[in-house]
Amino acid sequence: MLYVKIKRMKNNHSGFTLVEIMFVVFIIAFLLSVAVVQGVRLRKMANESNTQANLKGIASSFEIYAAGNGGVYAPENENDLQFLVDAKCAPQDLVSIGQIGNFRYVVGSIGPTGYDVRAMAVNTALADHNYQITTGGSIKRSDTASPGDTDFKYYAS
Repeated sequence: MLYVKIKRMKNNHSGFTLVEIMFVVFIIAFLLSVAVVQGVRLRKMANESNTQANLKGIASSFEIYAAGNGGVYAPENENDLQFLVDAKCAPQDLVSIGQIGNFRYVVGSIGPTGYDVRAMAVNTALADHNYQITTGGSIKRSDTASPGDTDFKYYAS
C-alpha cells in the first residue's frame, strides 16, 4: 500500500502545461507592445516640447538683442544666429549646430525688422508637426511633420 502511494506521487507531475506557458508569454508580449507604443508617443511629445522651448529661447534672444539695439532685431540680413551668440544674447547658434533631437533648425528670414526661424522634423515617426517662431515670439505649427509642410498656423499650446 505504501509502495503504491509513493509510486503515484512520483508519476504526478507538478509542472506547467505548454498552453499555460504560451498564455503567459502572450500576456508579456502584449504588455511589452503597449509599453513600446506609449514610449514612442511620449518621446514624440518630449521632442516637440523641447523644440518649442528652444524656439521660445530663440525669440527671447532676439528680443534681448532688439532691446539693446534700438528695436533692431539683426544688424543686417543674417543666415544664422551667430550674431546673437557674439552679442551674448544667446548661448548657442541652434541653426549652425544642425539637428537637435529630432528637429533641424533653419532660418526662414532674419533681418533688422524681424525674424522667422523654423524647426523642421527630421524623422516623421518621431514628430507630428514642424514649428515656426516669428517676430514677437508667436509659435506656429504645420499640420504634418513632412519636410515640405511649411503651411504654419497658430494653435493653442
